[in-house]
Amino acid sequence: MYDVHCHILPGIDDGPELPEDALGMARLSAADGVKTVVATPHGAQVAAHGGKEDLIRRVQEFNDELGLHNIPLKVVMGVEYMLSMELLDDARQGKAITLSGSQYVLVEIDFLQYPPYINEAIFQLQLAGLTPVLAHPERQATIQGRPDLLEGLVSQGVVSQITGGSVLGQFGQQAQRSAEQLLKLNLVHLLASDGHTATENRPPVMTEALRKVETLVGAEAAYILGVANPQAVLGGLPLTLPTIRPGRKGRFPWPGRRQ
Repeated sequence: MYDVHCHILPGIDDGPELPEDALGMARLSAADGVKTVVATPHGAQVAAHGGKEDLIRRVQEFNDELGLHNIPLKVVMGVEYMLSMELLDDARQGKAITLSGSQYVLVEIDFLQYPPYINEAIFQLQLAGLTPVLAHPERQATIQGRPDLLEGLVSQGVVSQITGGSVLGQFGQQAQRSAEQLLKLNLVHLLASDGHTATENRPPVMTEALRKVETLVGAEAAYILGVANPQAVLGGLPLTLPTIRPGRKGRFPWPGRRQ
């Protein structure tokens, strides 16, 4: 699997504070079957800690630590941006940090207020050659009540990424219901961990959530959301929306599954 949204770097945002905590997250991720993690600290904190050059250094140093501790995981660079004028300015100047150097840029919006400028902001990012990946729409209050808003964004070319914990009810019933609804409406391209800690509170794991996705929309969809599309993001390739087959299980060997 490939995890395109994870706050795994230590000491930069609301992810792990200490290097040993970050290594604990890496061990969990690798044991879960993840091959590559995109480190996506929040854009404001990246800017406050020295910007892109500092982030490159942090990613390299963390990969060195993974090697020293024999943790079979690769970490690549990304950022989670708030959709704002600052991001649009960076995009126009070619300074926006994308997911693993691709054209895909991870963005989030306020959890309560749906921005009236979102369609224009998306258009401006696209004019700059970027493809917006909207993080955790299932946790956004307005989209929870109006999934047609996400449908409009997807039709505009936005990539939709839900959080594994939402599928499992870790962010409450509303987020869980919304995640299930968006999956069944075929409005989801990616599932990611949005991991923040090595504890039971937001760990960087995906398998359990993808098993649940499998029961909701089928094995093919789970594979596309957890493997094929995330891998395509890393390579800067086009994504696809899966064929929804509710309740249909397959034989994809999620780690730990009894065959």
